[in-house]
Amino acid sequence: MTSSVPYDPYDDMDNNPFAEPVEPLAVPETINSITRGDQEQQPDTERNNKEHSSHKDNDSESTNTTNQQENGNDSAVNDIPIDELLPERKNNKYNLFVQVTGIERAGSLTNKKENPSIKFDCTTNLPTFRKPKHKKLKKTYTEFYKLFKYLNAAIPETFVPSLPNSFTSYGINNEEDAIKTAANFQSWFNRITSDPLIIRSDEVAIFIESDFNTYTPLKKVSSISGLKRKTLKQLSPPYDETLALAEFRPLVKSIYHTTQEIKAKLLKMATVRRQLSQEVNQFGQAFQPLSLDNSDLYHKFGRVITAIGDIESIVANLDMATLFDPLESIEHDSYIIKEALTNRHFVMRELLQAQQTSRQRQENARKLRAKRDINPLKVDESIRQLKESTKNEHDLTIKLKRITANMLIERERWLVYLQETLAQAIKEFVLRKIEYDRKKLSLLERIRLTVRTADGKGGLSRLGRSSLPTISTLSSSQSYSGDSWTGDKTRTPHLIGGIVTTEFDNAVFNPNNSHGETNTSQPQSSRQSENIEQVGLSARQAASLLGDGTF
Repeated sequence: MTSSVPYDPYDDMDNNPFAEPVEPLAVPETINSITRGDQEQQPDTERNNKEHSSHKDNDSESTNTTNQQENGNDSAVNDIPIDELLPERKNNKYNLFVQVTGIERAGSLTNKKENPSIKFDCTTNLPTFRKPKHKKLKKTYTEFYKLFKYLNAAIPETFVPSLPNSFTSYGINNEEDAIKTAANFQSWFNRITSDPLIIRSDEVAIFIESDFNTYTPLKKVSSISGLKRKTLKQLSPPYDETLALAEFRPLVKSIYHTTQEIKAKLLKMATVRRQLSQEVNQFGQAFQPLSLDNSDLYHKFGRVITAIGDIESIVANLDMATLFDPLESIEHDSYIIKEALTNRHFVMRELLQAQQTSRQRQENARKLRAKRDINPLKVDESIRQLKESTKNEHDLTIKLKRITANMLIERERWLVYLQETLAQAIKEFVLRKIEYDRKKLSLLERIRLTVRTADGKGGLSRLGRSSLPTISTLSSSQSYSGDSWTGDKTRTPHLIGGIVTTEFDNAVFNPNNSHGETNTSQPQSSRQSENIEQVGLSARQAASLLGDGTF
């Protein structure tokens, strides 16, 4: 006897009255056919034989109907607009603003270096927060790492920005280290808060509103790792219909390996430059005992060479701070993106397995229909398995579409970020190189006249020019108007004040450190002070500011 109530294939899946409504999935024709065949079953043998023959005759038609139903389901999934796949990006009414206010290093030397405290303020209108404004927040680096580790595992749709290092190559006792570290965390916060999928995570609100040094992720996220991950990565990736992402992973992998190679060469170059600075220092110190008369030529020359050795050591540290650290950040980012794309391959492989399972269970259902005697228990079990496999396949399809759509957006954003980061790092690297090369030239030009006047006849500098008068003063190529060889005279004084009078002048040209030497840097220092006062900057600020390019 057939029932008058229509059969609902997902009626027994979830009877929770408080659950959110979910649209029922399209059920393949095979399930309904099996159900109708089970309900219309009669004990009469002749009728069963007729049903058996009719099932055999219409088996091909049933197969075509099932395939059409599957194609209809796939096309319905493919036609889902991006606003439905990513509703977080459609609604932009929620925002989160974070302002880093400082870095605090306390405790032991190891704790100061590896676990500093970051101070910041937060303003938001997200409903997951208890109040819109949070002032004077402080979190340790360990807490930041826990949050990053959770977000990277819990949100497979996006590329979570890599956490910046807790220190820079400037050294933790340097003021520039605190400034650069705070700027790195500010940049990280800007990237985090610009991602709508990340800011809607409950863990972000829990992290910000938790007490100092007490945060622990409430939710546990398990991801494919260990031996299983290594095994799956050895397999060839499945076919990817999205060409942009299929080509993106090899690009990211090449960036990852290239940055590793450049970092290794930079580290080797910095090590060699530090050794060079030590040798130059010893070379300069060896000249000082040679000064036997009152000219003090060798004393001054030796101190200048020693100062140049110190500059080489500073340049080695600047190479690491201006170029090595940004490359390390890019390396970490590229590794995270590479692994996120690998996780997408795992989802694609799971979807292929789910599709294969669904086809196998549909085939089992067709064979069950073709049998003369149908067991109701087997029919129910076959229907249940087919419903589960169909639902699993549909969920994985939606998940893959969502991951793909968001990764295409994040891909463009990361490529722009990569170009900006590299351009800024190279610019800072070149400017600091130029700055200290000009300081070297400025120091050497201070003793140029002293070296020329060491010989009363002028030495080789007067060779073939005996009829010309002896030059008693030489102008420096480094002045407040800029380089003497450049045609651009629009340089502001406070940008090149640290070039005209360097931080090595006191040690090199101080009269207390020489025998009867006059302070040649005093007039230039007074000129520098006058020019700096005109622009409203102190001497310390003028010496620490980075100058614009002079070429």
